[in-house]
Amino acid sequence: YGDVSLTVRAGEVLGIFGVLGAGQLDLARTLFGLRPAERGRILLRGRPIRLSSAAQARRAGLAFVAESRRLMLFGTEPVFKNVSISILERISRLWLRPDVERLVARQHVQQLRIRPADVTATLETLSGGNQQKVALAKWLTHLPEVLVMSEPTRGMDVGAKADVIRIVRSLREKGLAIIVVSTEPETVLSLADRILVMRKGRVVREFADEPVSKDRLLEAA
Repeated sequence: YGDVSLTVRAGEVLGIFGVLGAGQLDLARTLFGLRPAERGRILLRGRPIRLSSAAQARRAGLAFVAESRRLMLFGTEPVFKNVSISILERISRLWLRPDVERLVARQHVQQLRIRPADVTATLETLSGGNQQKVALAKWLTHLPEVLVMSEPTRGMDVGAKADVIRIVRSLREKGLAIIVVSTEPETVLSLADRILVMRKGRVVREFADEPVSKDRLLEAA
Protein backbone atom coordinates (compact mmCIF):
# COMPACT_ATOMS: atom_id res chain seq x y z
CA TYR A 1 0.00 0.00 0.00
CA GLY A 2 1.04 3.58 -0.58
CA ASP A 3 1.47 6.50 1.75
CA VAL A 4 -1.64 7.69 3.59
CA SER A 5 -1.87 11.02 5.37
CA LEU A 6 -4.96 12.03 7.29
CA THR A 7 -6.11 14.22 10.15
CA VAL A 8 -9.14 13.80 12.39
CA ARG A 9 -10.19 16.44 14.88
CA ALA A 10 -11.88 16.25 18.25
CA GLY A 11 -15.64 16.32 17.77
CA GLU A 12 -15.43 15.09 14.18
CA VAL A 13 -16.37 11.86 12.41
CA LEU A 14 -13.99 11.10 9.55
CA GLY A 15 -15.28 8.53 7.11
CA ILE A 16 -12.87 6.43 5.04
CA PHE A 17 -14.56 4.63 2.15
CA GLY A 18 -13.26 2.15 -0.39
CA VAL A 19 -14.29 -1.04 -2.13
CA LEU A 20 -13.11 -4.33 -0.65
CA GLY A 21 -9.31 -4.52 -0.82
CA ALA A 22 -8.78 -0.77 -1.18
CA GLY A 23 -6.73 -0.68 2.03
CA GLN A 24 -9.06 1.05 4.48
CA LEU A 25 -9.48 -2.00 6.73
CA ASP A 26 -5.71 -2.48 6.99
CA LEU A 27 -5.38 1.23 7.76
CA ALA A 28 -7.81 0.87 10.67
CA ARG A 29 -5.71 -1.96 12.13
CA THR A 30 -2.53 0.08 11.72
CA LEU A 31 -4.07 3.00 13.59
CA PHE A 32 -4.71 0.70 16.56
CA GLY A 33 -1.33 -1.04 16.55
CA LEU A 34 -2.66 -4.35 15.20
CA ARG A 35 -0.76 -4.04 11.92
CA PRO A 36 2.78 -2.62 11.92
CA ALA A 37 3.41 0.48 9.85
CA GLU A 38 6.45 0.25 7.59
CA ARG A 39 7.16 3.95 7.92
CA GLY A 40 5.63 7.24 8.93
CA ARG A 41 4.31 8.34 12.29
CA ILE A 42 1.09 8.93 14.20
CA LEU A 43 0.52 12.14 16.14
CA LEU A 44 -1.97 12.57 18.98
CA ARG A 45 -2.48 16.16 20.14
CA GLY A 46 0.59 17.04 18.09
CA ARG A 47 2.86 14.54 19.82
CA PRO A 48 4.18 11.38 18.17
CA ILE A 49 2.95 8.11 19.69
CA ARG A 50 4.28 4.62 19.16
CA LEU A 51 1.68 1.95 18.43
CA SER A 52 3.30 -1.46 18.15
CA SER A 53 0.49 -3.22 20.01
CA ALA A 54 -3.16 -2.84 20.93
CA ALA A 55 -2.16 -2.40 24.59
CA GLN A 56 -0.03 0.62 23.69
CA ALA A 57 -2.89 2.05 21.64
CA ARG A 58 -5.30 1.73 24.57
CA ARG A 59 -2.87 3.42 26.94
CA ALA A 60 -2.43 6.25 24.42
CA GLY A 61 -6.18 6.90 24.41
CA LEU A 62 -7.30 4.99 21.32
CA ALA A 63 -10.13 2.47 20.99
CA PHE A 64 -10.96 0.09 18.15
CA VAL A 65 -14.23 -1.62 17.17
CA ALA A 66 -13.31 -4.24 14.57
CA GLU A 67 -15.54 -5.47 11.76
CA SER A 68 -15.44 -8.98 13.24
CA ARG A 69 -17.08 -9.10 16.64
CA ARG A 70 -15.32 -12.43 17.29
CA LEU A 71 -12.02 -10.53 17.41
CA MET A 72 -13.24 -8.29 20.24
CA LEU A 73 -15.76 -10.21 22.29
CA PHE A 74 -16.17 -13.48 24.17
CA GLY A 75 -19.26 -15.24 22.86
CA THR A 76 -19.60 -17.75 25.66
CA GLU A 77 -19.28 -15.13 28.42
CA PRO A 78 -22.14 -12.99 29.79
CA VAL A 79 -22.74 -9.47 28.54
CA PHE A 80 -21.40 -7.82 31.72
CA LYS A 81 -18.05 -9.61 31.38
CA ASN A 82 -17.67 -8.36 27.82
CA VAL A 83 -18.51 -4.79 28.83
CA SER A 84 -16.19 -4.64 31.84
CA ILE A 85 -13.14 -6.38 30.33
CA SER A 86 -11.49 -3.08 29.35
CA ILE A 87 -11.78 -1.52 32.82
CA LEU A 88 -11.10 -4.39 35.23
CA GLU A 89 -7.85 -2.79 36.30
CA ARG A 90 -9.76 0.35 37.28
CA ILE A 91 -12.55 -1.27 39.30
CA SER A 92 -10.35 -3.74 41.14
CA ARG A 93 -6.62 -4.12 41.38
CA LEU A 94 -6.53 -7.30 43.43
CA TRP A 95 -9.81 -9.13 42.87
CA LEU A 96 -12.78 -9.16 40.54
CA ARG A 97 -15.94 -7.37 41.63
CA PRO A 98 -18.86 -8.97 39.77
CA ASP A 99 -21.33 -6.64 41.50
CA VAL A 100 -19.49 -3.58 40.16
CA GLU A 101 -19.08 -5.19 36.74
CA ARG A 102 -22.81 -5.82 36.52
CA LEU A 103 -23.65 -2.29 37.68
CA VAL A 104 -21.42 -0.73 35.01
CA ALA A 105 -22.87 -3.05 32.36
CA ARG A 106 -26.49 -2.26 33.31
CA GLN A 107 -25.86 1.46 32.83
CA HIS A 108 -24.60 0.88 29.29
CA VAL A 109 -27.26 -1.67 28.42
CA GLN A 110 -29.86 0.97 29.24
CA GLN A 111 -28.01 3.80 27.50
CA LEU A 112 -27.35 1.84 24.30
CA ARG A 113 -30.71 0.04 24.26
CA ILE A 114 -29.12 -3.39 24.20
CA ARG A 115 -31.68 -6.18 23.97
CA PRO A 116 -32.40 -8.30 25.84
CA ALA A 117 -31.65 -5.99 28.76
CA ASP A 118 -30.10 -8.81 30.78
CA VAL A 119 -26.42 -8.37 31.62
CA THR A 120 -26.15 -12.03 32.64
CA ALA A 121 -27.25 -13.27 29.20
CA THR A 122 -24.57 -15.07 27.22
CA LEU A 123 -23.27 -12.80 24.47
CA GLU A 124 -23.75 -15.36 21.69
CA THR A 125 -27.52 -15.32 22.34
CA LEU A 126 -27.74 -11.67 21.24
CA SER A 127 -28.37 -10.53 17.68
CA GLY A 128 -25.48 -9.19 15.63
CA GLY A 129 -26.63 -5.61 16.09
CA ASN A 130 -26.83 -5.96 19.85
CA GLN A 131 -23.41 -7.62 19.96
CA GLN A 132 -22.04 -4.58 18.13
CA LYS A 133 -23.55 -2.35 20.80
CA VAL A 134 -21.80 -4.45 23.46
CA ALA A 135 -18.53 -3.93 21.57
CA LEU A 136 -19.13 -0.19 21.77
CA ALA A 137 -20.11 -0.35 25.43
CA LYS A 138 -16.77 -1.97 26.23
CA TRP A 139 -15.04 1.29 25.32
CA LEU A 140 -17.62 3.69 26.72
CA THR A 141 -16.83 2.73 30.30
CA HIS A 142 -13.71 4.88 29.96
CA LEU A 143 -13.95 7.25 27.01
CA PRO A 144 -10.99 7.23 24.62
CA GLU A 145 -9.73 10.28 22.75
CA VAL A 146 -9.89 8.56 19.38
CA LEU A 147 -12.35 5.83 18.37
CA VAL A 148 -11.64 3.78 15.24
CA MET A 149 -14.60 1.80 13.91
CA SER A 150 -14.38 -0.75 11.09
CA GLU A 151 -17.64 -1.64 9.31
CA PRO A 152 -19.70 -0.52 12.34
CA THR A 153 -23.14 -1.24 10.82
CA ARG A 154 -22.46 -4.26 8.60
CA GLY A 155 -25.06 -7.00 8.85
CA MET A 156 -27.45 -4.98 11.03
CA ASP A 157 -31.16 -4.39 10.61
CA VAL A 158 -32.52 -0.88 10.18
CA GLY A 159 -33.29 -0.37 13.87
CA ALA A 160 -29.84 -1.44 15.05
CA LYS A 161 -28.15 0.77 12.45
CA ALA A 162 -30.17 3.74 13.65
CA ASP A 163 -29.08 3.04 17.25
CA VAL A 164 -25.39 2.88 16.25
CA ILE A 165 -25.71 6.14 14.32
CA ARG A 166 -27.26 7.77 17.38
CA ILE A 167 -24.47 6.46 19.63
CA VAL A 168 -21.70 7.66 17.30
CA ARG A 169 -23.24 11.11 17.04
CA SER A 170 -23.52 11.37 20.83
CA LEU A 171 -19.84 10.45 21.16
CA ARG A 172 -18.92 13.11 18.62
CA GLU A 173 -20.82 15.66 20.70
CA LYS A 174 -18.72 14.61 23.71
CA GLY A 175 -15.59 15.59 21.80
CA LEU A 176 -14.26 12.25 20.61
CA ALA A 177 -12.34 12.07 17.35
CA ILE A 178 -13.95 9.21 15.43
CA ILE A 179 -12.73 7.38 12.34
CA VAL A 180 -15.24 5.17 10.51
CA VAL A 181 -13.91 2.90 7.77
CA SER A 182 -16.31 0.98 5.56
CA THR A 183 -16.97 -0.64 2.20
CA GLU A 184 -20.61 0.48 2.49
CA PRO A 185 -21.28 3.97 1.09
CA GLU A 186 -24.44 4.34 3.18
CA THR A 187 -22.45 3.90 6.39
CA VAL A 188 -20.01 6.74 5.81
CA LEU A 189 -22.71 8.95 4.32
CA SER A 190 -24.88 8.59 7.42
CA LEU A 191 -22.07 9.03 9.95
CA ALA A 192 -19.23 11.14 8.56
CA ASP A 193 -18.67 14.89 8.64
CA ARG A 194 -15.88 14.47 6.10
CA ILE A 195 -15.06 11.53 3.80
CA LEU A 196 -11.81 10.21 2.34
CA VAL A 197 -11.94 7.72 -0.52
CA MET A 198 -9.21 5.08 -0.83
CA ARG A 199 -8.14 3.10 -3.87
CA LYS A 200 -5.24 0.65 -4.04
CA GLY A 201 -3.92 1.73 -0.67
CA ARG A 202 -3.98 5.45 -1.35
CA VAL A 203 -6.33 8.33 -0.57
CA VAL A 204 -7.60 9.48 -3.97
CA ARG A 205 -10.38 11.90 -3.05
CA GLU A 206 -11.70 13.97 -0.15
CA PHE A 207 -15.27 15.17 0.23
CA ALA A 208 -15.61 18.08 2.66
CA ASP A 209 -18.16 20.89 2.80
CA GLU A 210 -19.81 19.76 -0.42
CA PRO A 211 -22.75 17.59 -1.45
CA VAL A 212 -21.84 13.92 -1.78
CA SER A 213 -23.89 10.92 -2.84
CA LYS A 214 -23.47 7.17 -3.07
CA ASP A 215 -22.88 7.48 -6.82
CA ARG A 216 -20.11 10.05 -6.32
CA LEU A 217 -18.39 7.86 -3.73
CA LEU A 218 -18.51 4.81 -5.98
CA GLU A 219 -17.26 6.83 -8.93
CA ALA A 220 -14.28 8.09 -6.90
CA ALA A 221 -13.47 4.60 -5.63
